[in-house]
Amino acid sequence: MANHPTRLLKDDVGVALITVLGVMLVITVLAIGSYSLAGQALHESVRVERETKAFRAAASGMEKVLSTFSEDDALAMLGGVPITGSTPDGTYEITIDDLGHNEWRLTSVGTQADGTTEIVRQQFYFIDLWKMNLSAGSSSLMSGSSALNGTSSIVGPFYMKGDLNIQANMAVVEGPLFVKNGDISLKNSNIWLGLYEEPIKVYCDKAIPDNSGNGSGKGTGVYISHRIRSVPDITLPPITQAKLEEWATTAKNESIDNIMGTTPVANLESSDGHASSYVTMQPPSTTTWSRRKAQTAVAAAALPYKFIGDPSGDISGMGNGSTPLTIGGTGSFGAWGSTTTTDGVSLAAGPVGSSGYPAGKHDDFAYDDVNNILYISGTVFVDGPLTFAENMKYVGNGTIVANGDVTFNGAVIPYFSSGATNKNVQGENNKWALGVVTPKDMKFNAGGNNPMAGTGASNRDALRLLEADYAGAFYVGGTAYFNSNNMLIRGTVLASQMKFDKNNNLLITNPLLPTYLPNSLPGAGAGLLTPGLWTRG
Repeated sequence: MANHPTRLLKDDVGVALITVLGVMLVITVLAIGSYSLAGQALHESVRVERETKAFRAAASGMEKVLSTFSEDDALAMLGGVPITGSTPDGTYEITIDDLGHNEWRLTSVGTQADGTTEIVRQQFYFIDLWKMNLSAGSSSLMSGSSALNGTSSIVGPFYMKGDLNIQANMAVVEGPLFVKNGDISLKNSNIWLGLYEEPIKVYCDKAIPDNSGNGSGKGTGVYISHRIRSVPDITLPPITQAKLEEWATTAKNESIDNIMGTTPVANLESSDGHASSYVTMQPPSTTTWSRRKAQTAVAAAALPYKFIGDPSGDISGMGNGSTPLTIGGTGSFGAWGSTTTTDGVSLAAGPVGSSGYPAGKHDDFAYDDVNNILYISGTVFVDGPLTFAENMKYVGNGTIVANGDVTFNGAVIPYFSSGATNKNVQGENNKWALGVVTPKDMKFNAGGNNPMAGTGASNRDALRLLEADYAGAFYVGGTAYFNSNNMLIRGTVLASQMKFDKNNNLLITNPLLPTYLPNSLPGAGAGLLTPGLWTRG
């Protein structure tokens, strides 16, 4: 029995050893497990960081492209030229898909330094401002009924603020239609809001009527394909005094080098670089005729011929110009030769004695007061009110910026030959477009070329073939007044407000206009962008 305590002690030592070994094993397993977990966590952290950086690169590239997106960008990407760039997080490459009807989808692939990639996709709606009609003031449509008057119609994209009351026999088709801070209401059942064959997409943040078409395919009614409650808040692209100064300088420079806007031709003007040489220069091979400037005041003789203003060359404050110009009824100015266009349109030669002026060439700014033809290229600046005194047709692609009110007392459209069956096509084939810009008001006083007045817009394609009263690109910092019945305006009017006091006015867009838009138009290349579905992965 004397050995019993010793035996118990040996047993305890054995148990302690096993316990220690067990604890060490557990600690070792936990240590290995913790190390493994820590390694996995570190690896996961590194992976997440790389993916996050790749995502940030993709998202940053997407935001940059969206902030400056234009249809030129879209066409380049569709042509196989992606937009690429880099950020501190990595590189990005952006491609585009055309979903049709002015909807697009951008795909941005962000790549991190080790090759990790992330993909971001953004679907959105975009339309060039100069492909739509825009009334962006707080109360856009001004008339006795806060709307277009009876049987007036809108064909193509249209943006407005305030209530839109659709009157009897009125049509709003093709779209999309944007109504900000207002209701869309129907004042009569005999209307078209969309067509049976082509429902309209409507963006409106207030009341939108329910579909009520009779389904006949031709009948009146409401045919809306999409109702979107979010409407972007856009304003008129601004004109500043600095911008007016820039346009005035452009007009002066183009008067001297006669670059014909963006189409260089042989210099037919002074070789000494002085604008005053214009009045003494005669067309080639002539001895009996000397062209005159649009501004005939003796004190302005030394001014560049595309600048109409004070003899000092300085311009007035925005909207306060005091040098008026009237085109039409005051005699011819400038010089031009006989013109054969790309569409086979021939024009009369210039005044007697100017036949030596090269065929197909004309001054950047000239007017044939015998045949009522305006020749225009590049930029013309008028530091005061501008009046178009009579019906006229124009040849060329250019913009007149007027620092005062603009008044149209006659129709102004692209030239077409007398036998033309589609009077719009010849101007479009030759890429002729007149831009008129003013920070003040613009009055359209001539009408009568809307033979489909009262029939609505159920035949949209036929409407696009009608001869217009006015065709071009018109920017109105103030109010656009439509002061005649049966008026058809083809192209784009961007205005703070539109006022319709007469019946049967038709605003119809020209989808081709942005492809040959003249220079010096505010907002050129900008557009209305509405984000849609966004995805990652």
